[in-house]
Amino acid sequence: MRFIKHYTILIIISFCISVAANAQNVDDIIAKHIQAHGGAEKWDKIKSMEITARFTAFSEENEWYAIKTNTGAYYSDLQIGQHKVKEAFNGKSGWTIDPWHDFTFPRLLNKVEDNVFHQKAEFFSPFYKYKEKGMKVEYAGEANIDGVGTYVLKLTKSNGLSETWYLNKTTYLEVKSISDWVDFGMRVSAESYFDDFREVDGLTIPFFVERMFGQRDRILVIENIKLNALVNESIFEMPKSNEMQKLAFLAGNWNVKVEIPGRNNTWRTVDQTSSNAQFIATNNLQQNISVSEYYVQAMIINYSFYQERNKYRLTIYNGFSSSTDLYEGAFIDGVFTADNTSIKYNDAESNAALLQLSIYDITPDAFMMEIKNSEDKGATWKQAYKLSYSRK
Repeated sequence: MRFIKHYTILIIISFCISVAANAQNVDDIIAKHIQAHGGAEKWDKIKSMEITARFTAFSEENEWYAIKTNTGAYYSDLQIGQHKVKEAFNGKSGWTIDPWHDFTFPRLLNKVEDNVFHQKAEFFSPFYKYKEKGMKVEYAGEANIDGVGTYVLKLTKSNGLSETWYLNKTTYLEVKSISDWVDFGMRVSAESYFDDFREVDGLTIPFFVERMFGQRDRILVIENIKLNALVNESIFEMPKSNEMQKLAFLAGNWNVKVEIPGRNNTWRTVDQTSSNAQFIATNNLQQNISVSEYYVQAMIINYSFYQERNKYRLTIYNGFSSSTDLYEGAFIDGVFTADNTSIKYNDAESNAALLQLSIYDITPDAFMMEIKNSEDKGATWKQAYKLSYSRK
């Protein structure tokens, strides 16, 4: 019994020593890995990287451009086959314009893509300040990669996803990694290979990266890297569609004069009010206005663009009647016009009022809005209100 007890203690001690040795081995390997790239002190001084390269996809080589920042932001402008692709990430979320998905407007990245963009945004290695990012690293032994002896490290991120890295036992630079990647918005496993390490202002960076996932093979050959380049932060913001940019003039705070038709083709002022309009989403502009004429009518107007019909769409909520109506419209010769003549409801004989909203005489600090109604299914329109907007 005494022998078994002593033997058990020896096993526990050996295990603890082994764990401690591996932990020490991991820390030592990572320290040498960071130093091989130029050292943490030098990388701490880097705020941004501007990269130009040649990128090969679908056997076609094209120009590639990217910006990375020390806040984890990333922007890239590249060509994949026949399509121009733009993508951006602010460190937490991002967007892309990728015609390979059969639409040309910007869309938000999904969670799988967010993980990939965290990888793309790395300056040079995920092991740089990995503890500050809430990551853990385990020593996973050694492996031979294409004749090169490597240390194998398993990196587990704060989101629970893991990557496996193979570091050259002689140079401590990365040879290969295995990580989750993305293909058409879906998670796939990728193998990445790193080569052609060069010095840029005392920092060592791989100028060749090949990544294989599924049937894809992507090759990045860097041509130039500019450190601490000036960065226009707006490039990380999701861009508005061309159609919604045309309505950007509406954004802001406005003084509004409200008039109704008077005698002898004149207009009579019935209210002086104010309006506020702002983008509540990238491609959704919301306007709030309250008009008093006998009764108070507080309205919320949402402007958006419906790609499938190539039409603007408006929803107008009227606080007086607690109702919401839908309108469609377009910009023609500098005049924005929307109405509800094409909106169909289940009741074919619906008595829903037909209204038309027009915006014209547009300048940076003023515009006119006119509201008309129709009693003959849109054949003719009768003036109801004229609103004169002037910027505060």
